[in-house]
Amino acid sequence: MSKIVKREIVVSGITIQLTQKRIRNITIRVTMPDSQVKVSAPLYCNLAVINQFILQKLEWIKKNQNHIQSLREQGKLLIAPKFISGEEHYFFGQKLLFELIPNSAKNRVEITSNMMQLYVKNISNLKQRQKLVDDFYRREIKKIIPQLIAKYEEKMAIKLSDFGVKKMKTRWGTCNIKSRFIWLNLELAKRPQQFLESVIVHEMVHLFERKHNKNFYNLMDKFMPDWREIDRQFRNL
Repeated sequence: MSKIVKREIVVSGITIQLTQKRIRNITIRVTMPDSQVKVSAPLYCNLAVINQFILQKLEWIKKNQNHIQSLREQGKLLIAPKFISGEEHYFFGQKLLFELIPNSAKNRVEITSNMMQLYVKNISNLKQRQKLVDDFYRREIKKIIPQLIAKYEEKMAIKLSDFGVKKMKTRWGTCNIKSRFIWLNLELAKRPQQFLESVIVHEMVHLFERKHNKNFYNLMDKFMPDWREIDRQFRNL
């Protein structure tokens, strides 16, 4: 059974949720919507090394915390939806007014120029409504992904075995290098298609380079020169 050690530390006045486990590198992220700083580190790392890593990332941490705070103040952070009429939902970057239509002949989701309409047969609960919408998102994103993968398979002269779509809490995508299989986050169906494309390229580049190092980012620049601007614009929508 893998050993995992969790604790809370404070670095330069910032509270950090630290998890040490069987990994090779230290990683850091600032979560939404609470601006919480989470660090994952190898079990063998001592606290001094971890503290030094965090200190080197202080400017980045504060920048991200300020950005999240700004989104909160502007009301742009997404609140857990209830899938009821009057909410705002997103479909490939397009903001839509949500309408729940009960007592329909069949369950379905329809998109108009400015609306997402959920038709349900009977009175439904939140879990049922969410599943219907998630299933819709999954069907729609799976229509787009194959053509994007094919585009970059040709550019990169590589071949994926397949892809899957699932909900992920902390990642937009993952790549199993050995099986040449990528997973993509269902939430990408809410972001603009350019961001979905950027994530696909990111995961496919891992077939050339496992780590997020200089070579990795040089390859990203080669295959998708505008990925940085796309990432900056759409990551936190």
